[in-house]
Formats: sequence, C-alpha cells, structure tokens
Amino acid sequence: MQYGAFLPHIGPLARGDVLNNIRTTAQTAEALGYDSVWVGDHIVTPLAITSPYPYTASGAFPLDPHAPILEPLTVLSFAAACTTTIRLGTAVLVLPHRNAVVTAKTVATLDVLSAGRVILGVGVGWMEEEFGALNAPFADRGPLSDESVAVMKALWTADSASFSGRFHQFPELCCEPRPVQRPHPPIWLGGHTGPALRRIVEYGDGWAAVVFSPEEFAERVDKLRDRAAKAGRDMSTITLCVSPRGKRPEAIVDDIPRYQELGASYLYLAFFNFARSYEEMAGMMERFARDVKLI
Repeated sequence: MQYGAFLPHIGPLARGDVLNNIRTTAQTAEALGYDSVWVGDHIVTPLAITSPYPYTASGAFPLDPHAPILEPLTVLSFAAACTTTIRLGTAVLVLPHRNAVVTAKTVATLDVLSAGRVILGVGVGWMEEEFGALNAPFADRGPLSDESVAVMKALWTADSASFSGRFHQFPELCCEPRPVQRPHPPIWLGGHTGPALRRIVEYGDGWAAVVFSPEEFAERVDKLRDRAAKAGRDMSTITLCVSPRGKRPEAIVDDIPRYQELGASYLYLAFFNFARSYEEMAGMMERFARDVKLI
C-alpha cells in the first residue's frame, strides 16, 4: 500500500503561516516516506449552498464559506519546488471549472517542473452555485469533462493537435512543453455514480474513491468490476485509491488490510481535518507513518 497526505491549503490551517505550513508538510511527508501529497479544489464558496454535498451523511458542505482555499495547481507548483521525489496529486481537480487547453498547459508545465511527479485526479464537480459564479455549465458538466480529457490527451501526446468537439474546437496547433510522463500523467477519476464508474473504465488510469467504510468500498468496487468486465477492461490497469472519511487516522489503520484485500493499492488522508494546529497535524502524520511502518 502507498500512502498520501493532503497539504493544509484548505480551512483553518491555511491561515496564518500558510507558506511555512505547506512547505513543511510537503517536506515532512517526503521525509516520513509518504508517496504523495494532495490538494483539493474549489475556486469560490458561495454563502448560500443548497446543492447536497456527496461525502457527508447530512449532505451539508463541511467547510466555513469564509475559510481560505488556495488554488490547487499553484499550491502543487510550490510543493514541487520544496521537494524532490514525492508525487503531487489533485483530488480532485474540477475539470468543467477550467478551460481545457489552459489546464493542459498548466498540468504539463507542472509535470516538467516536478520532473514527472504529477497524478491528475479529476472530477465533474457537485456545487451548482459555484458553477454559476464561474459561468460554467452545470447541466453539461459530465460531457464537458469527458471532452476536456480528450483535449488534454490530444495536446499532451501529439506533436501538433487539432480538435473538433461539442465544447472545444481549434485548428492544428502545438502546446509545448509536453509532460515528462508518457504518454501523459496518470488520470484518476473521482466519484462513485454510474457515469463516474463509466468514465473510470473508459479512460481512467485510477479511481480516487471517497468512502466511509470498507463495506462501502467493497460495494462500489463490485460495481466497478462489473462495468470493467462488460467493457473488456482489465481491472489490474486501474489503480484503486481510497480516501476514508469519518474516522480519525489512528482508527483507519485497522481497516487497511481489508482495503488491500479489495484491491486498493493507495490510501490518502486529510490529516488537517482532525488537527487544530500545524504541530498537531504533523504529529498525526508521524504516528500514522509509524503505525503503517513507513518509518
């Protein structure tokens, strides 16, 4: 099992000495043997949110709308400069919030500047109010995301590329530099709905699953396996990554063997959700690393 830790770029720990908190978290994770550091994604947080949040029992968004959220790709660029080997992941970048050509350029640049360390986790988003603020099409976020991935792959893998789709059209052009990783950085899909599972099977290199228990993960993995079998996709080519919710990190350790039995090879945690200070979060990261024998 490989392990990742979220950087404290969201919430209370993103206030104060955030520069040092993010730098030190990235460097500490690397020194402790974590495989990766991660960032989430929101551009703005409306004061009134009626869209149901899919990862809490209440459906309520768990973050204070006034809490800071640093832009994820900018944060990873900073983390890349502070580290040498640890991988840099988005969990997940909301694709329909951004222009696909600009995103392709930014991610390729990050992969070059990090010497090929990017894991691009992507999703379609869930907060309709945020889409409205960004003038992004909420109803078409699924097909727009699918096409955005196709645009990025075309720009990343061809010497020159053109595109003619529903949302994107451009004549033959070059978008250099291309990513260090070939054919492109791994693309992991978030979500657990039928369309999300379809995307994983169709073009995902991995699945970034958010679950509350091993039992829930087992149920969703069964659905993914069924879809993969029907599509002729080899499940061994899909990295299964799990982010458990609702339990403190020390309680998750006992569940790890079960996640492994179900096929998960990656697990990442948002330690900052359980900490009131950077020092407390750093202590949790070290204890977890010892518990899972990273150190």
